[in-house]
Amino acid sequence: MSLSRKYFKRIPIHIVEDHDEVLSFIYRCLGSKHLPFEGNTFVHLDSHPDMLIPKTMLANTVWDKNQLFSEISIENWILPAAYAGHFKHLIWVKLPWANQIADGVTTFFIGKHKDNGSIRLTCPEPYFVSEGLYTGLEELENTREITLHVMTIGSFIEDPTKKDDFLAVSSVLRQYLPEKDTPYILDIDLDFFSTKNPFKNLYDRVNLYDKLATLYAFHRPDSTDHEVLREITAARNEQLTELENLFGHLDEHRSLQGYEGERSARYEAVELIYRELTSVYKQSEIDWKMIHDAGCTRDDTDLPHHVTKPNDLDRLISGTFRSFLAALPAPPTIVTIARSSQDEYCPSEDVDQIQVGVLEELRQHLGEIDVQLAYLKEETH
Repeated sequence: MSLSRKYFKRIPIHIVEDHDEVLSFIYRCLGSKHLPFEGNTFVHLDSHPDMLIPKTMLANTVWDKNQLFSEISIENWILPAAYAGHFKHLIWVKLPWANQIADGVTTFFIGKHKDNGSIRLTCPEPYFVSEGLYTGLEELENTREITLHVMTIGSFIEDPTKKDDFLAVSSVLRQYLPEKDTPYILDIDLDFFSTKNPFKNLYDRVNLYDKLATLYAFHRPDSTDHEVLREITAARNEQLTELENLFGHLDEHRSLQGYEGERSARYEAVELIYRELTSVYKQSEIDWKMIHDAGCTRDDTDLPHHVTKPNDLDRLISGTFRSFLAALPAPPTIVTIARSSQDEYCPSEDVDQIQVGVLEELRQHLGEIDVQLAYLKEETH
């Protein structure tokens, strides 16, 4: 452990609205030497992995933090920091309704793609392949090894007779936090406790969400053979690029007139969606870029949607979350919290109740805390 490491008198808890905004507070912690500059363990409680990568961002962007902060968003802010070396062990803790990545441990390499200069990785998980992020190790430079550990808690939600084994959870965490003094980040999205899929009812008068499922379909590979995954990744990138171009043209021109791409089956499907939407909705009501964003969530799993009942919510906070905190080998160096309510991932009617409950549990478990309500400062600007 570095002798120059500093310690907070009270554990800081930074609460933001959009999840990617927590990264600036983590970076401040790195800069002030309260966290080591490299190799940190990142414990992430969320209904979503948030482990995508900005597709067009150049890898070197991670060395310019202001540029980095301007290019990341809620679904892709963790792995750029991992590529920069700040995170080494990623522990995604989820509830049973989140199934984008299966439970287990996987180790992979993240690096700079030799051809296009973007960040790519060697993990064969469908979550990454479906976004076109997979590549072979030989195609990467400046690589770093990352461990991703996914674990599910709160099993009573699906089966009331089940109880979580928090001794097992504790033993897992100790693998990454072997000493009482090991620094780490505890990161909590309040949609961990209750979450909506905000795209589910998008333009529902034309049943758009189901139509996007067909258009953006991704068939999970049944092989982890490198050549197979390479072909699937290339095909997926071609699919997503064509759809992005089509909906980008609609966003700019409000019609497909003048589109220079080929008149493919996807073109015809988007043209049909265009006709159906504009027959029911005014052009001013249609956000074509949001439609593409919604489509990108429709691969081989859907975004989780589970609005937790009040009794279950109480039990998740004062039972499951409390037990999880008790299973932590030591207090975290810093706690970051995202409300995720303005974009409706966390139900706005529940978010304040969840926040109060979570802070109370943290106060009980951690003692002296320093709560910073950054989201309120944002609202006053």
